[in-house]
Amino acid sequence: MPALLGEAKALSRRADGDLCTAVNQASAIVGGRLYFAMGTYTFADGPAQSRQRKLFSIPLNESFNAHTVLSSNSFTSIDLPSDNGFPYDSDTGIFLYTNTTLWFYEPDYVGSSATNIWTYNAQNDTFAQVTVSGGENVPLQVYQGGYASDPATGRMYYTGGYRNSQKRKKRKEKRGREQSMEVTLEKRVPSPPWMQVLDASGGDHSAQWLEGAGGPTLLYGTLSYVRYGKKGILVGFGGVNPDDHSQFEDPRVGGYRNMTQIFVFDIDSQKWHTVRATGGRGISDIPDSRLNFCAGVSSAPDDSSFQITIYGGYKLSNVAPTNRVHVLTLPTFQWLDVTPVNQALGDGDYGRQTPRCLMWKDAQMIILGGTIQGNHKSNNTVVNTAACNATHPPILVLDTTTFEWKDTFNPDRTYSQPQRVYQLLGGDWRGYNKLTGPKGGFNNSELADIFSTTVKRVDQPVAFPALSPSPLGDPQAPSNVGAIVGASVGAVFGIVVAVALAWWFFKRRREIPDIPGAAHGQFGKPELDGTERSQAQKYGPGKFQSYELLGTVPANIHALDTMFELDSTSTAAELAAGKSPIGELPERPLL
Repeated sequence: MPALLGEAKALSRRADGDLCTAVNQASAIVGGRLYFAMGTYTFADGPAQSRQRKLFSIPLNESFNAHTVLSSNSFTSIDLPSDNGFPYDSDTGIFLYTNTTLWFYEPDYVGSSATNIWTYNAQNDTFAQVTVSGGENVPLQVYQGGYASDPATGRMYYTGGYRNSQKRKKRKEKRGREQSMEVTLEKRVPSPPWMQVLDASGGDHSAQWLEGAGGPTLLYGTLSYVRYGKKGILVGFGGVNPDDHSQFEDPRVGGYRNMTQIFVFDIDSQKWHTVRATGGRGISDIPDSRLNFCAGVSSAPDDSSFQITIYGGYKLSNVAPTNRVHVLTLPTFQWLDVTPVNQALGDGDYGRQTPRCLMWKDAQMIILGGTIQGNHKSNNTVVNTAACNATHPPILVLDTTTFEWKDTFNPDRTYSQPQRVYQLLGGDWRGYNKLTGPKGGFNNSELADIFSTTVKRVDQPVAFPALSPSPLGDPQAPSNVGAIVGASVGAVFGIVVAVALAWWFFKRRREIPDIPGAAHGQFGKPELDGTERSQAQKYGPGKFQSYELLGTVPANIHALDTMFELDSTSTAAELAAGKSPIGELPERPLL
């Protein structure tokens, strides 16, 4: 049973001023809010690079200004637990997450325990320390690996990195002519192939570590969940191979991975594959080897392609961070250099390493935090870790349809397959892509089968209903948005019926002879006894496409021949003209 801390505490406005810098923070989007914590921060009226025992969040149903300091009116915060074991002061902590819950996982933290992890449930606004079984499947203190989450199933993945051997030795170092000091050295050794799988599909209280299936050492690289195959895949690339010592004279330094080497893990078969990527228009489209970059995933409206967009990172070629944007298009495994021509709303002539990329509705990639430096070895000075500097902002917004930097985040922006992508794949803005694999095909039939099917799109919650504080709340009880919505609709129905009956009874009691009572059929009551309705239309040549009404309906719907379906158990409810419609929320998200 998790240890509960606090209950339904409302988010409160900060008084710390505008946010100028965030470095090494953990970030994730859950329930329509962008959360971030840990790392270091600089506020307009505070010290540079300070630790904050806070969980910050930005509501993504509202617009905010990008390419500037983040206004204090654009984000909120709540206190993190005061427990001494909470890793608020970590520079290597990450967020694993489900539909409702953030997991504060610190794989390299001295006090970290894989069997006791702090969580934050965004639906009921509660922190808890959760006991996780299966700790024997987790190598402790592993550094800077790749990680990804599948919030629809509640499974989270972490792989690669360095293992801390815990071997320490001391030596004397001279500082100046007379001073000497004792320095503790901590040796890190390459980790063997392994994968950590945190399974919270049964709810936070029953989470467990599963035995992984090995994998590449993704040190400082990225890992992304993509909806290919029967259960989805993980796609990893970039960073450093700690077992390759051929690139540098120092044998302790690992070599950069070539960005054409793409690792694919099929969750259903538990197998790793390697695919060689190419440049969409030639070798110049392939990004240079790099580490400490970030990635976000978008999918074409018909799921016939997926785009992994990357930004920033530290490049080997110029010994400095980069400001370039690239896209890896699946299933053709082709790179495209899509760096915006106008960098005025990006990082300009500077580069950014250790940023966090957070994708909103496929259409906008929010770049949060990171270290900003000159993008060439002759001038790679860090410019954003001292006093507040609005010229080098903590947050950028990239439109992933047009690949342009934006000065404002637009919560209602919708996604179309980018022109540069569909020209390469032989489709259009909706998808309809003719190419279904790399040039020359996949090198084995298993990969061909994986990329011939996709996992059904499941819209994530964009908001949670407001909950009243309850000191007796049970942290083990599974979240049930469907039940909340059902109760709300039932309550509204009861109120409407009661008001209608009271008005009818009042009219009968008055018995005014020259004003007859209104007939039952004239009452303006909501008609909640409607029947299921669906609209079926052809979608493309000889095809049908369905969208379940669980989230936002795609834009430009007038231009689509589309079938929209309600769940088979749903009933279409209608209100009479002039009444406000009752909004329906999705069913209970899976943990």
